[in-house]
Amino acid sequence: MTRARRRSAPFVVAVTALALTACGGEAPPQVDSSSATTPASTPTPTSEEVDLPEQQQLTAEDVAAALPTKNEGPYPLDPKGFDAAAQSVRTTDPESCLALYLDTPEMRTFKEEHAVEGEGRVYTLPQRSAAPSLAVALWSHDEAYPKKFFDQAGAAISDCARHGSRVNPDSSDADWQATTIPTPAMGDQSFGVRIGRPQIDMAIDYLWVRSGHNLITVRMRTGYQHTNDKRLSTYAQGVLDDLRTTP
Repeated sequence: MTRARRRSAPFVVAVTALALTACGGEAPPQVDSSSATTPASTPTPTSEEVDLPEQQQLTAEDVAAALPTKNEGPYPLDPKGFDAAAQSVRTTDPESCLALYLDTPEMRTFKEEHAVEGEGRVYTLPQRSAAPSLAVALWSHDEAYPKKFFDQAGAAISDCARHGSRVNPDSSDADWQATTIPTPAMGDQSFGVRIGRPQIDMAIDYLWVRSGHNLITVRMRTGYQHTNDKRLSTYAQGVLDDLRTTP
């Protein structure tokens, strides 16, 4: 059963259309020296301790209970839902910038081979044009999520401050800017980035948190001038807190 959490109060921002998709290991540039460092050149050590409740492999019931409820989002629950099993087909130029989205070919393969449960919630402010939206998702794996994936994401920011990206082959190719956002130390590692187009006031803020076998993401579609880091961390911390108290 989901425990109550304090959530940030909703706010309204008008933004231009920007796809908010379910990346498989979404994720979605370094923000915090404790979150991502120089890319690791060796596999994740098998001796890593994952003894805490929030680090354990989860059941579907555990995942669902840790996510915010229908009424805990900043906006109404989006009936379109969140497809946590979706396989990403995003492309970037250069290809190495897929690391900003936690979506390199190696990361996709890890998800395919090791993800055992996943679920997400999307909350969207109804309006005629593209609307502010927040997504919270949690994936659990049969082994610890590799530390090096977060390291690679942090290392990519210097080369990917400007990069091309397509969500799928049919979408238009566009140039995006990636900038760091304030990211608190959370879980085993945390990583945050804003990817957007300031010239047309659009952005998606990504916060990723690694906790043993588990990967949490909070993403917010927003106007480029808005600041969302506190809201992102509030929702990510809410998931971690619920996992810590899971029976």
